[in-house]
Amino acid sequence: MSDRSFAVVDLETTGTQRHAGNKIIQFGCALIEDNQIIEHISITINPERSVPREVLALTGIREASLKTAPTFDEVAPALHQLLIDKIFIAHNVNFDLPFLNEAFENVGLEAIDPIALDTVELAQIMLPQAASYRLKDLSTFLNIVHKHPHQADSDAIATAKIFLLLLKQIEQLPRPVLQQMVQLSRYLSRQTGEVFEQALRQKATQELPSYLQQVGEFVLRCSRSDDSSTIIHANDHYPISDADKRQQFGQKIKPRATQFAMMDFIHQYQDQGEPNKLVIEAPTGVGKSLGYLLPLSYTLTGANRRRLVVTTSTTVLQTQLFRQAVPLLNHLRDLNFKVALLKSASHYLDFDRLAAYLRHGAKNRGTAINEMRIIIWLTQTQTGDLDELQITNYETEFFQSINHLPTLVPSSRYYQVDFWHKIVSDAANAQIVITNNAYLAQHIKDFTPEQNVLVIDEAQHFAEDLTHSSHGYFSVMRLHNRLNQIIELIRSLQDNYDAEPALERIQPDLLSCQLLLTETIKRTHDLNDQILLLAQQNFIRETVYLQTEDFLHHQTGLLRALNHVISNLDRYLDAVESLEATIGQEELRPNSSQKVMELIFHNNKLEQLQTHLLEAVDHLQDREFKQYGFYLDLDDDGINYELNWLAKSHEALRQAIDKQFPLQVYTGASLAVGRDFSYFLNQLDLKPEQVHSLRLNSPFLYQEKAELLLPQETYSPSENGADYDNWIVNTILPVLKQTDRQTLILFNSLASIKNVYVRLQQVLGFKREVMAQGITGSNDKIAKRFRLAKDAILLGSQSFWEGIDFPGEQLSLLIITRIPFESPKNPTTHYRSSLLKAQNISPFTADTLPKAILKLKQGFGRLIRTETDRGIVLMLDERVINSSYAAQVQQAFPEKLPKLILPNQQLGHHIQDFFAD
Repeated sequence: MSDRSFAVVDLETTGTQRHAGNKIIQFGCALIEDNQIIEHISITINPERSVPREVLALTGIREASLKTAPTFDEVAPALHQLLIDKIFIAHNVNFDLPFLNEAFENVGLEAIDPIALDTVELAQIMLPQAASYRLKDLSTFLNIVHKHPHQADSDAIATAKIFLLLLKQIEQLPRPVLQQMVQLSRYLSRQTGEVFEQALRQKATQELPSYLQQVGEFVLRCSRSDDSSTIIHANDHYPISDADKRQQFGQKIKPRATQFAMMDFIHQYQDQGEPNKLVIEAPTGVGKSLGYLLPLSYTLTGANRRRLVVTTSTTVLQTQLFRQAVPLLNHLRDLNFKVALLKSASHYLDFDRLAAYLRHGAKNRGTAINEMRIIIWLTQTQTGDLDELQITNYETEFFQSINHLPTLVPSSRYYQVDFWHKIVSDAANAQIVITNNAYLAQHIKDFTPEQNVLVIDEAQHFAEDLTHSSHGYFSVMRLHNRLNQIIELIRSLQDNYDAEPALERIQPDLLSCQLLLTETIKRTHDLNDQILLLAQQNFIRETVYLQTEDFLHHQTGLLRALNHVISNLDRYLDAVESLEATIGQEELRPNSSQKVMELIFHNNKLEQLQTHLLEAVDHLQDREFKQYGFYLDLDDDGINYELNWLAKSHEALRQAIDKQFPLQVYTGASLAVGRDFSYFLNQLDLKPEQVHSLRLNSPFLYQEKAELLLPQETYSPSENGADYDNWIVNTILPVLKQTDRQTLILFNSLASIKNVYVRLQQVLGFKREVMAQGITGSNDKIAKRFRLAKDAILLGSQSFWEGIDFPGEQLSLLIITRIPFESPKNPTTHYRSSLLKAQNISPFTADTLPKAILKLKQGFGRLIRTETDRGIVLMLDERVINSSYAAQVQQAFPEKLPKLILPNQQLGHHIQDFFAD
């Protein structure tokens, strides 16, 4: 295809709806011949109608230049002649080509019908790890100069450069990969798939490059050879003095006195030969990751050769440590430590499940693109970690059908290259394992005796994460619905047997499965009755907390009903496993093949549901039964309910952790309320005399770098819902209009984010990029896009309160909508409150308030990340100054942080003046 002539087109229009009277205002085109851009064309066009101000602002086109420009009917013949014999390329071809054709037809010219290619789809396939496929972001990702986004000529040139790079990558694909691409490419838009067909026709050799290998039907990246070294170097003794540390840091890493203090504190206790728990509050700017990694690294290469496990609260923080902190450690130690990034199996790709989906899965444009990008990604990834793909939603049927189940099958042809198998093996031999709290809690018995040093990073979450790790649930109605869906699929396969011989041969197996499912459904009715009897209610309207005495009379009946359901599920799953193996050897028609894939998907889900039932039986029979809280809660749909269980204490798990890890280091930026660690220690049932604690001072001069602003006119944050969200919008919109600084807005509620996002997008979306958690992409994806932007607005909750690093001008304005009090409806909160009330202790004073203060402290920590940062916090919650606990809440902010209360209409002007200074 490289020998053809291409016209890469971009249009700017008065609006996106072509049937609503919208017109073209700019035509841009880059002409490609012999894989080179030979010419580019830019024409401004008079639309003969008014142009929305947001379009003018976005494109930078002046209204005066439009009035003097030629109309479309004047330029149309030349454009028609230019394009009619060329391959048409656009970044979203299904917008540009139809829009252009309608404009041609409106002036009496025939619509053109060229070969048309879409660079969005090609980029999605060939660049599977890109954070965004918008033209501006792709240009940045590929280091393409794109000076004037949203101007047709600049966009067309950028698109042409992207296309040439993608075309080169496609032409370099191995023949087996191209064959898979061609099989799937017929689902792509227009003739986009012809790029792969042409590349396959020109690919003569079958030979794979040395960095690739073929296993089964997949071409994979070869594993890197393990060149990790544990040879003891000259710098294998911890640098005791600050001068020694500065010499070791050299010129590349800035020495910090507070970081040195943290290192010395850990070094003091790490080799005493007795169990030690260290608690260190390390504010932003201390460099805590290196602060614990460097001193502990000497225990990894010393005589005892201990091994280190680092655990964090989220997988995002895991990745950050792996990609940023460990390379710095390797540089300082002049070593290459063996490091494993350990997550649960569901984060990884399963080759067998992917192969099954490629054979039987539903095919449409969306799934075909996903399958193609996975195939390309396999030639690139060393980890098989699906998070690399930065997908917005991993809960779709496609990704739930290809991710790894928590089992390894040695008989699989892919066993030796299985990503999950490899990561588990690597972790067993690694000097440093980086995992998360949930994995640590669930797999504490899997760590080796040598892995006996534990660091809990962002330790303020550790107690809560341990509690959540015990949380389990099942929904009888969800199980019932799943069983009915499976029966319908089996009946559908039974109905088609007369037209399809392969189905006729498996009719006895289908009938057997159907009968087993019917019996299981009956058993779910019995189980539902037992649960409602336990709750003493006919149906569930709100959360029902079950007391221990509720189980005394009904526990036997409940266990009997659970065991009957589990037993029936066992028989069905055994039968259907044999059925799936038989089907896999048959040639099926596309419709039947799709139903089989759906059946496999539902059976996998059914197996997961059965696991939850087994856990329930274990907990109900556990001698520590009274340590668990059981409650009934409404499902997300507000109709079905779930039976949940949650450990009221994590004493047994804490004992297992103490046994495995004699040395434990707890660190985070917000462990103390003011100067007091009591709340943190109480959460872990620790006494002050059981720990060695250190509280480091912040290295930042907040009195010179930042301000806390509060509006004079406020709205009670106790008022939830649309009214409060409208007040937020009305307060911050004038501020956001008056400043173009990168802005992070922190919420307590995803529902509030949605309400506020809609209004901000309507008013500001034409001028500034507005991103929102749960709406515009995955957390990791929008965080990366925010870092690349210049004047963006990000609305976030939950994980955006902490652990997200936006240094320098990546974040200048932080808006906090309210004090982050935890919902009293949260079951964990309920059990903590019950326990405190039983001891005549105020839950608000002892738990709710300090927890909110620490989270607010974390939120503020997003703003100033380096010594050169400057920024403003706009706090919208009046309770920071007008409440009986205001003085305690203000402990979340640095002591010397200037605080100002201003009339609402002056907030934007003041922020402008602050940054102007």
